[in-house]
Amino acid sequence: MEYLIGIDVGSTNFKAIACRPDGKVLTEARRPGATTYKENGWAELDPMRLWRGVAACIKEVAENLPDDKCIGVGIASNGEDVIVDADGNPVYPTIRWFDTRTARIAASWDKFGLDRVYKITGIRPNPVAGITKMQWIKDNAPEAYKKARWWISIQGFVGMRLTGEAKTSWCNACRTMAFDLEKRDWSDEILDAAGISRKLFPQPVRSGECVGHVTPQASEETGLPIGTPVYAGGIDYACGTFATGIIKSGQLLDSTGTSEQIVAVVDQPQTAPRYIEDNFTSVTYVVNDKYYMMGQIISSGGIFEWFKNTFPGATFDELVAEAEKMPIGSHGVMMLPYFSGRYTLGSDPAARGAFVGLTRAATRGDFVRALIEGLCFEMKAIIDRTQEISGSKVNSIYAIGGAANSPFWLQMKADVSGLRVYHRKVHESAAFGAAMLAGLGSGIYESPEDAVAKVSEHIPETVYEPDAARHLTYMKIYEKLYTQMYPALRQLNEGITEMQEELADDTPEQK
Repeated sequence: MEYLIGIDVGSTNFKAIACRPDGKVLTEARRPGATTYKENGWAELDPMRLWRGVAACIKEVAENLPDDKCIGVGIASNGEDVIVDADGNPVYPTIRWFDTRTARIAASWDKFGLDRVYKITGIRPNPVAGITKMQWIKDNAPEAYKKARWWISIQGFVGMRLTGEAKTSWCNACRTMAFDLEKRDWSDEILDAAGISRKLFPQPVRSGECVGHVTPQASEETGLPIGTPVYAGGIDYACGTFATGIIKSGQLLDSTGTSEQIVAVVDQPQTAPRYIEDNFTSVTYVVNDKYYMMGQIISSGGIFEWFKNTFPGATFDELVAEAEKMPIGSHGVMMLPYFSGRYTLGSDPAARGAFVGLTRAATRGDFVRALIEGLCFEMKAIIDRTQEISGSKVNSIYAIGGAANSPFWLQMKADVSGLRVYHRKVHESAAFGAAMLAGLGSGIYESPEDAVAKVSEHIPETVYEPDAARHLTYMKIYEKLYTQMYPALRQLNEGITEMQEELADDTPEQK
């Protein structure tokens, strides 16, 4: 029997799955991530430890299917990068995406022009962008920089360890903030401004394109036969979006975990300077030469987890059951979900979360329902702005993540948005999407549409239809009250932030 392997090099775990072309998962393996946290707040990753973990996952999967044939390997990863020498060996630890040592470098791009960066790359300069990490290494670890031959995405690094070829997907290349969306190639203008040589950057390729074949050394390390083809994948959440069945403009993924990513597939990148303050990411997608716009609620399920831990005594299911008994509007209690600041719709680190409309009659159920309603209202605001910017109508939502385990929450997403919500239970969606991309590259699937159709048999799906009456009620609350909350509290929260900083400076150290 033939099978595909999908790899997900995540921030917390490294995973590999094997699945049949019809989507049935045969076996899987995982290894823990290897982040090192330092006293100065830095966070780093040993790339070779990463490779050994990934290789062990692949080997376990291959050994579990000794009589079957792997016909292709696809790779998904987060947006981080590795700097390696001419022999493919890392010369400096990978700086984790959430390590903010590059904040000042990111801010220095203001001189180049934020609008220009956004127009070229679809990304507003920020410390997560790969080019800022490389600038930091060049300035602070010059000996390592001198040894550099390739600056390559983690997805490309794993592909290089497997095949000896240095290539990276367009999708991963975008996260460097050095990739020209229009040309689908590295931007000489950005690289010149960064002072980084173009020679360090590998060949960018379309997701699903063959990057090479397993070498004898990689065969020993992974158990895969020599010559097994390896295919470019993409960013983990983009691969997961594909696995969920999103391949056309108008389809949108809502992934609710600790944070909430809202990803809409569009025909063209939306990088006009007038949209930069909305803070959407607009970069290449993994199929059909499409692009995607991504907005984010920084704290989503994380707020629910905070509430559950801060006011203990009930499980997730018990809290949701209490919320379900409350009426729409939660007896006047409302929640603004900026518990970790505001990102999309206008970055505002000083924004704060809030519960308003409280009386002594408010119950725990009111708080929980208001929490879920507030998150759904914010999701709607991001979807509405996505449609305004792209000029394309969103016609459906595909929901995954922790919230997808709650039918009540999913129904509320449908009722608030007025859109049909699909919940597809895709197992290890990023790895599964990478495997599907390998199937596309190998010719197992004729097209992305064919791939989605063939794997759907083994992916359970539940559909939530919006209720028209409830939608109208939610819209009264949304339009008259929710949209006014952030403007009403913005100046107050700026004052609170300033006062907290002032008090922190003035308060004597507690002995």
